[in-house]
Order: sequence, then structure tokens, then C-alpha cells
Amino acid sequence: MKRIEKMVMTICCVALLFITTGSIAFERSAAKDLIILFTHDLHSYFLPHRILTQEGKQMQQGGYAKLAYLINEQRIKHQNKTLRVDAGDFSMGTLFHTSYLKEASELRLLGKMGYDVVTFGNHDFDFHADGLARMLQAAQDKSKQLPALVASNVIFSKNDPGDAALRQEFKKYPVKEYTVIERNGIRIGIFGIMGNDAADDTPFAKPVKFADPIRTAKRIAGILQDKEKVDMIICLSHSGTSPVKSKSEDEILAKKVPEIDVIISGHTHTVLPQPIIIGKTIIVSSGCYSEYLGILGVSYAKGKGVKLVSYNLKNITVGIPDDKIIADEIAKYKRIVERDFLAAYHLSFDQVIAQSDYNMESLASAYANPREMGLGNMITDSFRYAVQKTEGKNHEYINFALEPLGLIRDSLQKGKITVADVFQVLSLGLGMDGVAGYPLVAFYINGKELKDVLEVETSVALLIKEDAHLQISGVKFVYNPHRILLDRVTKVLVQEEDGEYRPLNPQKLYRICLNRYAAEMVNYVVKVTYGLIDVQPKDKNGKALKDLKEAIVYLDGKSPQSGELKEWIALTQFTSSFKDTNLPQKYNGPEGRYRAEPSWNPIRLIAAGNAITYGALILGFLLVCLIGLVVWYVVRRITLLRQSR
Repeated sequence: MKRIEKMVMTICCVALLFITTGSIAFERSAAKDLIILFTHDLHSYFLPHRILTQEGKQMQQGGYAKLAYLINEQRIKHQNKTLRVDAGDFSMGTLFHTSYLKEASELRLLGKMGYDVVTFGNHDFDFHADGLARMLQAAQDKSKQLPALVASNVIFSKNDPGDAALRQEFKKYPVKEYTVIERNGIRIGIFGIMGNDAADDTPFAKPVKFADPIRTAKRIAGILQDKEKVDMIICLSHSGTSPVKSKSEDEILAKKVPEIDVIISGHTHTVLPQPIIIGKTIIVSSGCYSEYLGILGVSYAKGKGVKLVSYNLKNITVGIPDDKIIADEIAKYKRIVERDFLAAYHLSFDQVIAQSDYNMESLASAYANPREMGLGNMITDSFRYAVQKTEGKNHEYINFALEPLGLIRDSLQKGKITVADVFQVLSLGLGMDGVAGYPLVAFYINGKELKDVLEVETSVALLIKEDAHLQISGVKFVYNPHRILLDRVTKVLVQEEDGEYRPLNPQKLYRICLNRYAAEMVNYVVKVTYGLIDVQPKDKNGKALKDLKEAIVYLDGKSPQSGELKEWIALTQFTSSFKDTNLPQKYNGPEGRYRAEPSWNPIRLIAAGNAITYGALILGFLLVCLIGLVVWYVVRRITLLRQSR
């Protein structure tokens, strides 16, 4: 009997072990793997470029030919388990984007590299709605191998014909709100959104607008779940993350729309060494300029959802081989740029125009510690130099020039400096002439308005938008960071035509120079300061300009037919003007054009204050009086109650 019991027990244990093992094996076999290869903020960086390490050493990173090699390597390794996506800003950053309208080289290269789905970033609209339409048309005319495009929160105008061509190309391409792809048996829903900060950075997208990204994401996620019955939802988000949680749009997105499984987070150029996990949502970022290929491994099992399996940011260094097909394509586009863009300026791509004995500040350090920079000083000095050279005998003196940090896109490093290097520093934008590059504009403002512009550095840049940190020329100022917002500048000296710096005169007209985008962003500053900062461009007689077109500086000083004076051309002219072509040592760091003088001294907190400071004082006084009145009333009531007893 005991022998029979032992046999039964043994059989039961073996059966249980078989069932358990089989169940585990079934669960493992039911889980399906997916390798998501991702990039964002490529910004037309087709070729490897020099960067500065944290130790101050130069190295080369990036390049589409090397990126393509790694993508192919992953495709061979994982077969049909790879998905290739990009989260926007694939254009605008190097000389290659100058052929954006006619060649659509960015989108065509992404297609050749095997990208499945791509979304737009704010800079993909820099050539205006009509320019984006022309690019999409060129891409379709010149290539059949293109990625799918998704853009979920684009709103076209109902009445303005300015985006009619783009609306038509969206239908023709087509650019969809979302797409569904099946890969390794997993049904994947993918959509793309433009974040709030990115939408604020698209003044030239008008009349196109962008719907609220959170509401849009909720709507699309609902469609993908309920109608499309997808297994996984991926959002290509051009929104970004930030150490300041209230500004970290993609973390907020993950909390508000938990149905999203993976967020490919672009716009802020963030490098996330490890994913951010919010609930079940995986947020990843791989930096910018093709410096890294993001490799995210996930698994999906029915009833269990999506799980993180692996994560790697593959550094694209000089040791990685080139994909020959992509390298040949890039060489072709380089020849097109030289023929169709640079030849008009009598310049060439790799032409050496100067050399430097030192490395200028990297953009990474500039954002980590916003400050006056030698690079910024050289840029703004170049504006004043180039306008004077261009206007010649008809020159009207430029008192003040500025450049926001967000429009400086690269730095200059020790060694030879080429035309391509200089262009990358000031690469953004499109002129009224339809040619790549923001034009310089010059107009007059009064002294009070000039001080208000400087308050952008002391208040707006510090609290609202770090891209707004200013680099300046022709002005020196001091500010107290403890004073009330928008009234922190305590001393301003303006350089006059004789070279001397004199105290700011609030009523005097001063001529200023900046690029057209920065001038257009005055409307943004007015909005975020609720009209407390308001600058009105004027002519030399103090009459308001109806349109900034009237302020554009042209290459012959006055005629639109001669072409616009682009900011990158100004920097090229200035850089090539130095003796022995060496950059002066004065630009090897800041020279004290502005500085903070913190003080809690009550007099210094209110001295020479503007209406904001004195308005706050009056409100504060009234509040104290009100509190005093309330206290007096309460004490009096208590006293009367006691007396009545």
C-alpha cells in the first residue's frame, strides 16, 4: 500500500512539475520581443562633427553613414523584430538643410536608412507651411522609399489660404494622425505630437496651429485601443523632459495618458542614460545630431502588457564603419549644396576661413550654466561689424546687438574653422527671400524699451524659457537678482559712436540689430509677461514700423534684389576679418558685458524702480493695511464680547 502511495505521489509531483514548466515555457513563448531603434533632433547632421568632452578634449561623433551601419547591424541581428522611428526635428542645423525645399534630402535619407515612422519637430516648420509642403512634394517626386509620417495635433486654418498647400500635401503623402504597424506578431499603434514649448517655437508655421498635446494624446490613445485594438502604443513626442518636473512635458504626458507604453522624447536634446518609468510608460531619449542610436528592447505578452527588457544608447564614434550607399548619397547632397547655395556667396563647404588657438564654450556648458560667453560676444559683435560694412557710407550706427542662446546651435573649436563650421553656429531659419538663414534686422527703440529687452535675461530666461538667455554687444549692464521680476536691471551703459559707454537715456532712440526670428519672438515675450514688456520697432524718426520687412538689412545696404544679410554671413565675414586669420584672445571667455550684484539692501531693492516695483509696493502696502484692519476688527469684536459678559 505504501509503495502504491509513493508511486501516486511521484506521478503527481512529476505531473505538477510538467504542468508548471509547461506553463512557464508557454508564457515565455507567448511573450514577443520588439527592438525599437530610435533617434530625434537629427537636425541635418549628415556628417560626423567635432564635440568637446567634459574633460575639454575634442572627438568626432555622429554621421548618417555610421548611423545607417548600426541600424543595418541591428536589423540583421534581430530580423523582423526591429522598429525604426524618429521623434522630429530631422531638419535645420547644417549646410545640408539649404537644399530642404528642392531635394528633401533629410526625409529621403531617413527612408533609405529604413526608418518606419517619423514625426515633425518645430524646426521642420522653419521653412514655413508652404516650405514644408514643397519639401514633402519634392520627397515624393524624387523617392519611393520614404518613412511613414504621423502628426496628431496639427490644426489647419479654416479661412487662411497660407496653409492650403501643406494641407494638400498632408493628404497626398499622406501624413496621418497615427499609423498601425505589425512587427513580430505585435500590433503597434504609433502617433506623433508637438509639445507646448515646441509649438511656442514655431512662429513661422502660421497659420498652422497645434492642438493641446495631452488632449490629443488621450483621444488618439483611445482610438488605438478601442478601434484599432493594438497591443502597444508608441508616442513620438516632440515635447521633451526637464529636471524641473513642472516643465518636463513628457513626464506629465505619461502621467496624464497612462495608456501610452513608450514615449520617444524629442525637442530638449536630452540624453537619458536610463529610461524614465512613469507607471507603465517607458520614456527614452537619445540626444541630438546623430550622436547616439537609441536601442530599446521591450516584450509584449497578452494580458501582461509591455515590459522593459533592455536599453542601450550606442555612441556613434569615428571607429564605426560607414554604410557606403548612405555615404555616397551624402557626397551627392554635398555637391548640390556647393552648387546651388554656396556658389552664390563665392564660398565652399570645407573652405578654411580662420583658425583658433582655443576651444570656445560648448553649448552643453552654456545650458548647464547660462552666462555671457566669448562665442556670444563674437556673434553679436559680428552683427554690428557686418551691418556697418554692408551699409558703407549710408551706415546708421548700431548701438546694441543681441542673440538669444537658443538660436546658437553649435560652437567653434580649436583648430581650423571652415565655412560649414560657421554655418552650423547660426544655421537656423529662412529669409523673406526664400533663402536659408535668418536675415539681420535693424531698427530703433527708446531707452526704456532697451532696458525692458535686458529684463528678458534677468527674468524671462531665468524662470520661463532658458533659450531666451541673451548674448549682447554694445551694452553693459548690472542687475540685482533679488529685485522684483522685470525690474532687476539697475545700471545700463550704452556704447556711442565714439566708442565711449554712457548711461542709458530712457527717452533717446537707440538702433539695435538682431535676427528676424528673435525680433518676431517679441510677441512671445509680450504674452508671457502679460504685456509688462512691450517693444515697438521704430524708424530713426521714432515712427512705428508696420512690418519687420522694413527693417531687413540687405547685402548692398538697401536693395532686396541684392539678397538679405544673413546672420551666418555676418559671422563668416567677421571671422575671416581677423589678422592672420586667428580668433582674438578676447573671445576666449566672457569680458564682463553684464553681471549680477545681489543685494537685500531695502534701498537697492526699490531704487529707480519702474511701475512694476512701485505697483507691487502699493499693493503690498494696501495688503498690510487690509490685514491690519482685519486684525483690528477681530480684536475689537473679541473685546466687545468680553465686555458684554
